[in-house]
Amino acid sequence: MTESTKIFVDSSVIVEYLKENERAVNLIDTILNRTDLEVYINDIVYSEVAYVYIRTKSGKSHLTLKKDKSLVSIIGKEFLSSAYPLLDVLNFLVVNKDVISIANDFIEKYGLLPNDALILATCKYYKIGYLATLDVEDFKKPCEEERIVLISDSGDLL
Repeated sequence: MTESTKIFVDSSVIVEYLKENERAVNLIDTILNRTDLEVYINDIVYSEVAYVYIRTKSGKSHLTLKKDKSLVSIIGKEFLSSAYPLLDVLNFLVVNKDVISIANDFIEKYGLLPNDALILATCKYYKIGYLATLDVEDFKKPCEEERIVLISDSGDLL
């Protein structure tokens, strides 16, 4: 890794960190303690983390949550006080029309689902050379072809 290395953190790592998955905790702790890393996410990661948090804490279905605004509000407040501070220390990147265009190509070329395509496209557009994810199988081939290094364990950051 170089003097200042850009790394994008996928929602899978953050979600598992919040669930206290040891591998994710070690990875996030290592990333955040490294002064040579510039750490990024985008609005897709925010949305996925917030949604999974609300669904997990409520134990309710998507349709139930859509109808129960007060429950979403209560759990949303909990998210803002307990989980959002982790996201807030990371650098947010904008998903613009150029990123969407690249994502569309990745959907077609690699068969990535839209959110994964937008995450990889964000890395490509902003010239981020590293992607921290626990969804290795989803990203393995696209990252190899796009020359983005996958990081799935704290040992990968040596």
